[in-house]
Order: sequence, then structure tokens, then C-alpha cells
Amino acid sequence: MKPIAAPMIGGIITSAIHVLFVTPVIFSMMKEATLKRGTLKVSEMKH
Repeated sequence: MKPIAAPMIGGIITSAIHVLFVTPVIFSMMKEATLKRGTLKVSEMKH
């Protein structure tokens, strides 16, 4: 089991960094770009 421990820990760390930092940055950049273009539409979902 020792040979697989290092890749597992590395994968857990990199996936956590990606989910907590990289993905929100990408989404905020996309939202900012759509706001600048004026193509962001208001959701029509019912409350």
C-alpha cells in the first residue's frame, strides 16, 4: 500500500486546491466577461 499513498495524497491536495481556488476564479472571469459584453441574462427560475 505504500507505493500508492504518495499519488493519493498528491491527488487529494491538488484536487482541493483546484476546487477551492482555480474553479471559482475561472467562473468569476467568465461572469465578468459576460457582464462587460452585456450578454448575461437574468434567471427565470421561480422562487
